Amino acid sequence: MRRFSFNFLRFNFKIFLLIVLLLSFTGGLALARHLHPLAARTSRAASIQAASTVQAVDRDDPVPHLLFNALTAGGARLETMGLEAWGSLNSTFMDGEAIQDLAGRAATALGLEGITSFTRQDDAGFHALFWEGELQPGVVLYFSLQSLAGAGEGGETYLLINLEGQPKQGEGEMLAWQEKVREAFRPWQVEPHLIYNLTGVIPGKLTPAEREQRARAVLAALAAEKVEGVEDEELLSISAYTPRLPRSLEVAGRPVNANVALRYHATDDNTYLHLGSPLLGGEY
Repeated sequence: MRRFSFNFLRFNFKIFLLIVLLLSFTGGLALARHLHPLAARTSRAASIQAASTVQAVDRDDPVPHLLFNALTAGGARLETMGLEAWGSLNSTFMDGEAIQDLAGRAATALGLEGITSFTRQDDAGFHALFWEGELQPGVVLYFSLQSLAGAGEGGETYLLINLEGQPKQGEGEMLAWQEKVREAFRPWQVEPHLIYNLTGVIPGKLTPAEREQRARAVLAALAAEKVEGVEDEELLSISAYTPRLPRSLEVAGRPVNANVALRYHATDDNTYLHLGSPLLGGEY
């Protein structure tokens, strides 16, 4: 299972993750060739803010239903799922004591009333509190509140939440996660940006033609058109756009809101189908 990495946040948060996003489109996929499908992936929250145009989203978000249907269309058995949420709580650089108070309020909204101790990091122009633990059996929650000073500006304070685990109820459980993270942002009247990821298993190794057929079945279920792709002996990754998904990113002047990837792993003789919206990123 992946681990959410926060150490890079002492640097320029938005610029660093913009670089990560651009690298993921040009060469990042190839770097993950020999990694396990559940390896750690870098958070994409601020990279999306820095390099995308995000459309308005209704409260009745259709994304989970569409993604679960598409994973089924690809012939994969659901193994893990993840939901990342992020949002700016205010345009202010806050001191350590102030974010301690905010972190407590957010933790309570997440149902973590008993959490009083956070991992803390304080640097010049940066304060952060982190917490990691099981929300329920088999489901891990990563939680971070960060405040960054701006160059000539007031700064900004972010809340980031990452849920990942092996689902028992599939789509219904994802909807429950979605409501839980929205509740955490509600005290600040912030609608969080949501990033969805599903991982399914297909036994054995697929031929290139079979791999292509599975990817096309996923895109057809989403009524999505391919924007660009990466392919080698073990990996096929396609980014696409569909008007059925309400949030999209503008990358190099082209909208993208779905990403499907299939990778074979000889260690367990399985092919893993990864499906994300608006994007998959990092290593998979």
